[in-house]
Amino acid sequence: MNTLWNTVIYNPIYNALVFIAQHLTFQDVGVAVIVLTILIRFILMPLSKKSIVGQYKMRALQPKLDAIKAKGLTKEQEAQETFALYKSEKINPFSGCLYLLIQLPILFALYFTFRGGVVQPSHLYSFLSTEGLRNTLFGVIDITQPFLVFAILAGITQAIQAFLQPKPGATTDQGFQNQFAKSMSVQTRYVLPLLIIFVASKLAAAVALYWVVANTFSILQELYFRSQIKKGLL
Repeated sequence: MNTLWNTVIYNPIYNALVFIAQHLTFQDVGVAVIVLTILIRFILMPLSKKSIVGQYKMRALQPKLDAIKAKGLTKEQEAQETFALYKSEKINPFSGCLYLLIQLPILFALYFTFRGGVVQPSHLYSFLSTEGLRNTLFGVIDITQPFLVFAILAGITQAIQAFLQPKPGATTDQGFQNQFAKSMSVQTRYVLPLLIIFVASKLAAAVALYWVVANTFSILQELYFRSQIKKGLL
């Protein structure tokens, strides 16, 4: 498992960061984090698009879901009709989870990268070198150490992103699933940003910087896709 983690996730991200710092950002690793984060977000954009569009479609679908529940079907019949509705509307209710799960290994890889700074030659591909690289942002902020300003910005941008996301659709169903969805929505808006501030304030500034850039990208992405949905283009 450790070999798989290094080969597929950690080493490629580590070396991509070194390559960007070495050739594109004048040996400034902090700026390389920003560039790499934006690059990763562009690569993940098809998944994020599917997740965002799916959220809006799920909200619009709520009256039809309520109608299925009102039929008094068995759990098995209700599940069959629900998934048939998802299929006919071309909605994957798990697309948001997939998008989240893909992001987590990237976050962990950045954490392990900056726990000791970009100075680990054993992880490098043969054509790269960490010589001369600066573990700073603009030559000023040490990104291997915690930095409260980035932690606070990470929490704020997370809160903005959460408030932009569509709320669960209005429904007469007060079952566990819908109550759980409403509870998760509240937790995401109010509790998660505070948790991120606390966690990010203890980690290397590079991880918090990744959060800030990734959240900002997601905010702009959400606004863009929302405008496209309103125009009927998605």
